Amino acid sequence: MNEPQDTILIKRVLSGDIQKYGLLVDKYQGRIRNLAYMMIGNQHDAEDLAQEAFVRAYRALPKFERKAKFSSWLYQITLNLCKDYLKAKSRSARSTEEEHLEAIDAGPRDLAVDDVLDMEMSQKMREAVSKLPKLYREAFILREIQAEDYEVIAEATGVSADTVRVRAYRAREMLRELLAKDVDTFWREKAAKEKAPRN
Repeated sequence: MNEPQDTILIKRVLSGDIQKYGLLVDKYQGRIRNLAYMMIGNQHDAEDLAQEAFVRAYRALPKFERKAKFSSWLYQITLNLCKDYLKAKSRSARSTEEEHLEAIDAGPRDLAVDDVLDMEMSQKMREAVSKLPKLYREAFILREIQAEDYEVIAEATGVSADTVRVRAYRAREMLRELLAKDVDTFWREKAAKEKAPRN
């Protein structure tokens, strides 16, 4: 039976070829950064957390049990960092509203109406995901956005695959409720724009 590529790379890193760790970082950095961003809603801090996740994984690599998937283990480290971040943030009660406003203000001014509507819907989606309880949020992000298998998510979150399925389903239901009004408005505005006479 062939060894998974991640396991081969980990063995090489542990035997002293530390450059191979860069291949693991390259492979997973997009997913880890995206997971952190969707969990905490702050791009700059998400990048810092993603970097910290790779540093922690590297330091703990000798303790990594190779029967687990490296991706699951990395997700678990990232989720723990995100939870710590969110706890610290709730204690200090800092708001991210200004950051969202700055991001909107910094956007280009000559966007087509369709692009603006799409951006607004995307922003509403991110806001709705950020309102999900943490356990449902992580299940939704890993399943629906990262497209991971239930077993990988179960390993990363420490619960059964069935529990992950239930959490992902409930997260979709909650989002459907949270976004119902915005989705309706989005499609009405889009339809109105398409019917409007062209100059």
